[in-house]
Amino acid sequence: MKVTPRMLAHQVRLIGRSARDIVLEPGRGRDLHRLLATRGRSTLTLRLPWLPFALIDRLDEVIGAGSRVFEYGGGGSTLWFLDRGAEVVTVEHDHGWTDALTVAVSSEQWTLIERSSADAYAAYVGAINDYPDGYFDLVVVDGRERARCVTAARSKVRPGGLLLVDDVDREPYASALTNTHWPREDFVGFAPAKPSLAYSAIFRRPGGDG
Repeated sequence: MKVTPRMLAHQVRLIGRSARDIVLEPGRGRDLHRLLATRGRSTLTLRLPWLPFALIDRLDEVIGAGSRVFEYGGGGSTLWFLDRGAEVVTVEHDHGWTDALTVAVSSEQWTLIERSSADAYAAYVGAINDYPDGYFDLVVVDGRERARCVTAARSKVRPGGLLLVDDVDREPYASALTNTHWPREDFVGFAPAKPSLAYSAIFRRPGGDG
């Protein structure tokens, strides 16, 4: 991917915001040493999700052999979930990234769904409808059309299961998140291979045994 001046300027703004946030809440910078240990390697190489380290630690407590995970957008997270014995379904819209994942992932517990963006992402968002309500222990929303994906995913999370949304600080997602009336826990901190803070949240569907 070619890095443009606009992309660099955006990253500088994010780093500036992160510095201000850490000054106000120093605890948000506690995982800097873990970021530095990644040494610029990609999340695919690291086999880690592109999520705050504290959130990765929390997921490590609840995801294991037999867990059912659906991802809107795959990558290092796909490998990480599979390494823990989970059954993983990933939907992607970009053919080039689909090819990259196919090379990186080799597991009979992985299902890759490719959906075109030509229909304004309707098929991409609706890919989760191939599965019954309450089927997944975890749904990860970290791709395109996240607000619509959140709405589509809610009924597919089992009672007591989790809905994970990345970049919850972005205004376009606010309405969908507000309308998810489930207990919410936010995670703000450094993530693998990301020089600025990451902002993510998990929502727990009421009911079940957690």
